[in-house]
Amino acid sequence: MTDDNGLNSTRAILKRFKHAAREAEENLFNENYQQAMAQFYDASQSADEMTERFLVLLMKTAPSDAHRTLIIEFLSWRLRYFAAQHDYHLSVAQTLTGLPREEWIARLETILVLSQSLVTKLLPVLVDTDDSTIAFRIRELLNDWVQGIRELVAKLQSWGMASAQAAQVLEWALDNNIGSKENED
Repeated sequence: MTDDNGLNSTRAILKRFKHAAREAEENLFNENYQQAMAQFYDASQSADEMTERFLVLLMKTAPSDAHRTLIIEFLSWRLRYFAAQHDYHLSVAQTLTGLPREEWIARLETILVLSQSLVTKLLPVLVDTDDSTIAFRIRELLNDWVQGIRELVAKLQSWGMASAQAAQVLEWALDNNIGSKENED
């Protein structure tokens, strides 16, 4: 991909984001909630694509391995924040019954999707890095994340709570060899 194609693609993503956000707000104002949801989703997907582009650019243009390590550490603490939120929301859900419990499980599932999104940003960095220290750090972080998801799924099952999203995130991770012994080499 040439720089012009990358720039045009970036412009297209930005344009898509702005259009979707504008349409979503308009639909929300007009009480067209289904259309607003779809537009907000499209805007969030565009923002997610831009985040990945910026991360790749930051990693490629960082002046030193120390700077790249700092970027990875920042992202690792964000992922740890999400993992702590999994446990927090699960703990709250455990104290509730009925609809309030379901609402907290839904919040937990949203945070799971956010953590999965962050993990998808780290995978290309892992593939592209030549620095074994950074690769080791990312693998360690991903292994911890998958272990946390496994524990979350086990807790949900043992407490009689259901979350198809948690099972899907774990399945996605395992399908992508995240947290597996193969990924550690």
